[in-house]
Amino acid sequence: MKALYYVGDKKMEMRDVPRPAPAAGQYLVKVRANGICGSDFEGYMGKTGRRTPPMVMGHEVAGEIEEAPAGGKLKKGDRVVVFPKPFCGVCDFCKKGMVNVCPAGICMGVMDVDGSMREFIAVEEKYLIPFGPSLSFDEASMTEPLAVAYRSVHKISDAEIAESDYFAVIGTGTIGLLVVALLKLRGARNVIVSDATNFRLEIAKKMGADFTVNPRESDPIAEVKKITGGKMCDFSVEAVGIAPTASTSLDVLRIGGTAVWIGNAQKMVEVNMQKIVTTELTIKGNYVYDFPGFKESLKLLEEKKIDISPLMTNIYPLSEGVKAFADLENNKDGKMLKVFLES
Repeated sequence: MKALYYVGDKKMEMRDVPRPAPAAGQYLVKVRANGICGSDFEGYMGKTGRRTPPMVMGHEVAGEIEEAPAGGKLKKGDRVVVFPKPFCGVCDFCKKGMVNVCPAGICMGVMDVDGSMREFIAVEEKYLIPFGPSLSFDEASMTEPLAVAYRSVHKISDAEIAESDYFAVIGTGTIGLLVVALLKLRGARNVIVSDATNFRLEIAKKMGADFTVNPRESDPIAEVKKITGGKMCDFSVEAVGIAPTASTSLDVLRIGGTAVWIGNAQKMVEVNMQKIVTTELTIKGNYVYDFPGFKESLKLLEEKKIDISPLMTNIYPLSEGVKAFADLENNKDGKMLKVFLES
């Protein structure tokens, strides 16, 4: 079978490798669609240290059952989304619903764990979630990034959303844009979106943003002050993961405000500690997703409650995966948003 390998910084390679042999209880899944995550691209660029070559990236995946084990609940031909983060189900974290931090294993396609940018993968039944014909495989593969956004916005309660006047979203990659859509779906008022790319700010408006700010064109803090009449924001969501945007996510907050950090591009960032202490800010980290939120995200897509079409910009066959990453490297205008590899 074909598999797309990350072999070094800015280097991808298509290889012919054996089809995986499913272990007892595993399904052989024919991969039909992979979304290229921002973390895959940052890993390809050598920025994060979270991809160890040679390895196969990919964790935003939908496919269909090719082979089912005896006694399995799913059958050949069933369409499935893969939950890519291993969990044991019995540790203290899993018992609290925090399967995202279960020490049983790291997310597929991360570090040296091979992922889904290949024609077939072997998967246990507990990680497979079936879906119906209302979704294409590309659309279904959006479950994973939507689930990241879903968990982050649910760090904010319904009551807090109802009581808050202003929200800021920093960064308009796929997850940042999905955060905007989910905040609006939950009734958030006055969502302010900041990004350095005007094209993506226009997409943010399509996703429901009430105000947009380009920090390359004006001071984002001054703009937020103007928009909010000096009140600043009750909540901010940071979806980039670098020092300047982390700082902005704090600077836009009112006294007692809360920042939710999703971005994970830069390991170490420097922030204004005195501001956090003297204005009693709260920072909540968000790492991937829990299982119920993942399933709920798929349901939102199936019920068409989130319009993801503005994000789905580019499709390549898996055989052109090397070109897809090279094109992303040259994506200077930011017009390639969610890129899919189909097989």
